Amino acid sequence: MRPLHHPATEDIELTAVLYALADPVRLRLIRGLSRDKPVSCVGACVEDELPRATLSRHFDVLRSAGLVRTVKSGTQYLNTLRCDDLELRFPGLLRAVLAGCGAAAAAAGPAPKPAAKASAATRRRGAARSPAAKARG
Repeated sequence: MRPLHHPATEDIELTAVLYALADPVRLRLIRGLSRDKPVSCVGACVEDELPRATLSRHFDVLRSAGLVRTVKSGTQYLNTLRCDDLELRFPGLLRAVLAGCGAAAAAAGPAPKPAAKASAATRRRGAARSPAAKARG
């Protein structure tokens, strides 16, 4: 397995950080990681039931932006926020983001659950051709 890339503090770019924080799922992940203890990928995302591949991609974006440090512990990958590095590079940014995201999340209420996929029977009924389509052949 290849080693995980973590940019050095001086290499963290504001545009990469803001891009990573622009996604609502990643913003919720950052909020979940703000509790000052290492958390697994699945443990950081308690509000959503996302596929592991999706979580892995989100954590890859957060890690390459310099927001998260990931270490392997047994079979799990544990993630922590790089609070000190971000404070050194962009003073006050992470605090402002966490304060704003906490207020916005409280006002918006719980995150909506993803819509369930249609059952096979529903898909077959929806795929049935209309009478006009049958007449056209």
